[in-house]
Amino acid sequence: MLDTRKSARPAGSRGTGGNPAAATGTRGATEVLLGVLRSIEPYEACILEAERDGDLEVADFLRELRRQDLVRAREATRLLRTSLEATYAEKEKAVC
Repeated sequence: MLDTRKSARPAGSRGTGGNPAAATGTRGATEVLLGVLRSIEPYEACILEAERDGDLEVADFLRELRRQDLVRAREATRLLRTSLEATYAEKEKAVC
């Protein structure tokens, strides 16, 4: 019922030039965010399937897992935003 496949790394997802450490951190945060967002998608179909089968306990469990993934996605988004803002601020200082 649950899709347990691992997310493949997007093709060509390499760091940009500039600061390699910042690019690596940003890339890592981006991959985490994308993985969390991908994990949310299959829940809806599984929840509906569990409800059709009359297994409300499983449906509730899946809803809780989805809720936890949404919390993680929000935090990953915040961290990614912070990382990107710091990277752009560094580039702005370098240009000035």
